[in-house]
Amino acid sequence: MRLRLILLRSLVIAAISCLLPTTVFAAATTLDTASQRHASTALADFPTVDPNYIYDQLFSMVTRFQGREAGYDKPDATTDGHKGFADSWAKEMTHDLQGFGPQVLYDTFAVKGWLKRPATSPAYNVEVSVPGATHPEQVVVIGCHYDGEAVSTQSANDDGSGCAIELGVAKAMADYWRSHHTYPARTLRFVIFDAEEQGLLGSFHYLNSTINGDVSNIVAMFNEEQN
Repeated sequence: MRLRLILLRSLVIAAISCLLPTTVFAAATTLDTASQRHASTALADFPTVDPNYIYDQLFSMVTRFQGREAGYDKPDATTDGHKGFADSWAKEMTHDLQGFGPQVLYDTFAVKGWLKRPATSPAYNVEVSVPGATHPEQVVVIGCHYDGEAVSTQSANDDGSGCAIELGVAKAMADYWRSHHTYPARTLRFVIFDAEEQGLLGSFHYLNSTINGDVSNIVAMFNEEQN
């Protein structure tokens, strides 16, 4: 798993380059032929994702919060892996983006309960957003799902790894903004969807209820699904 996450590093860096402030992105993509020999130096100034941080977050979340099938959680809060995972992710994401006005939204909806649970159980999409400084009306979504059905692996790959990668991207971007005394050009929404294993219910609800089907301001969506 550690090797796999390291191999994903270059892909994630390529993705987050699209989220840089406009002036920085333009400077890095308009190099003339004479400057190409300096390209590696220029690109080294881009955000860098820490694969060890991603691995540590993944290991922590999937071992601490077991049993993440939507509608299946036990009433006892100490064994509520589903809600616990969502809360932990939101707390870590907010910490990573501290100083840039992160806003947490719990998008709650009902799903069918399992076994001895009630007929319906609450499900939660979780969004942590950061406002854009230059074009706040332009939105970039980085998303994946966090509910899972696997027992032996606790859905570490499908899709705990995507949730951890989102944290890694956010931390890399925030570290970059701090060191360069800048802010994101566009509004960023980091989202983890619930009840996707039951039929893409979380993303459907997010699109049709939370943002009311208005996708005109969404300029890009990075899907961190790893399965």
